[in-house]
Amino acid sequence: MAFIPLFFLAFLLQFCSSLSLFHHHPLDPLTPTELNQIKLIVDKSSIGSLPNLTYHFVDLEEPEKIDVLSWLSSKKTNKNAQFRRAKVVVRAGGETRELVVDLASGSIESNRVYTGHGYPPFTFNEFVKASRLPFQYPKFMKSIVNRGLNMSEVSCVPLTVGWYGEKVTKRTLRITCYYRGGSVNVYARPIEGISLFIDVDSMRITNYIDRFRVPVPKAEGTDFRSNKKIDPVTCNNATEKGFEIEGNNVKWGNWKFHVGFNARAGTVISTASIFDARMKKYRQVLYRGHVSETFVPYMDPESEWYFRTFMDIGEFGFGRSASTLQPLIDCPANAEYMDGYVAGADGQAMKMEKVICIFQRDAGDIAWRHAEINNPGTVIRSGQPEKTLVVRMIATVGNYDYVLDWEFKQFGTIKIGV
Repeated sequence: MAFIPLFFLAFLLQFCSSLSLFHHHPLDPLTPTELNQIKLIVDKSSIGSLPNLTYHFVDLEEPEKIDVLSWLSSKKTNKNAQFRRAKVVVRAGGETRELVVDLASGSIESNRVYTGHGYPPFTFNEFVKASRLPFQYPKFMKSIVNRGLNMSEVSCVPLTVGWYGEKVTKRTLRITCYYRGGSVNVYARPIEGISLFIDVDSMRITNYIDRFRVPVPKAEGTDFRSNKKIDPVTCNNATEKGFEIEGNNVKWGNWKFHVGFNARAGTVISTASIFDARMKKYRQVLYRGHVSETFVPYMDPESEWYFRTFMDIGEFGFGRSASTLQPLIDCPANAEYMDGYVAGADGQAMKMEKVICIFQRDAGDIAWRHAEINNPGTVIRSGQPEKTLVVRMIATVGNYDYVLDWEFKQFGTIKIGV
């Protein structure tokens, strides 16, 4: 049995701890180790003894822009350990708390009870628990039977409720239900007329309305799945990779930039710079870019629909809703993939596989071309095909699939497509 001296073991533990603070960039997303460290710090504090502690948001507390730019211009190694802090939103004892956790010192720097309007995003666990409540509720089960439907073919979806000027004193969800019955396209077959109101903190149904009955839409023609085989040749639009990834830093052509990921925004592009051949140095183009919000107002005045005015990013989170990308369907064969990490309702790190892909694209476009016909006896033609680099993520929120592309072009343009 090998003997490890205590002093060496202590050094090893200290070395591993310092490794968790090393990053290629001060805007690197929180690692699984850091997310679990944050949970440990909060759970061991006085907040950890409060009842019903749940984690609703955990993200990097970003350093000031001037510090990040100073870091980028510095040449020192392990130079950003002092930057690693996290902003954390938890619910405990019926209160919402906003925390700032310092990872280097292992302490909570700031602990503030939030007293403003609104509530933090719901957790995935809360959505799941709320969706199950109707199936133990006698009035709902009777409504389904009265419609001649099979309870085993019913799916219920919890929805956020919007705000219409009233005083909101409880965290509330409304449940809408759908009938599968021969179709995998759940949203195509709504069960209209039923409204269920959920108090999320007590996790119970507070109001139930069965206002009218209409036939459920037919299942025929609702299957959205493709039956076509994928041809890998048509999906491989470039045989060369053409870019480098080191950690979260990407280099391609005359571009270099940072790709991050968080629960709210999903993909975050930071510190993008392009090499200026005339000045012989990199020129900063974009400090930080991401989708801020997506507002989806249905604008139907019916009581079963009026409340559907979703903030898909603030209420559900593009990062938390990010889909695992399908090779040869969502991304071509020459793509490379990045995983993402978010905190679950218990604060534990959750891995989200292949949520970002990066690939070089050759779409057959022309970057530039010219024909010169004024040289005697010859025509001179020249040009260059356009190649671009794409950073892609897909967020599936309810019945919506948002395909988000950040496309970098050789001549300094960033094109954003949704």
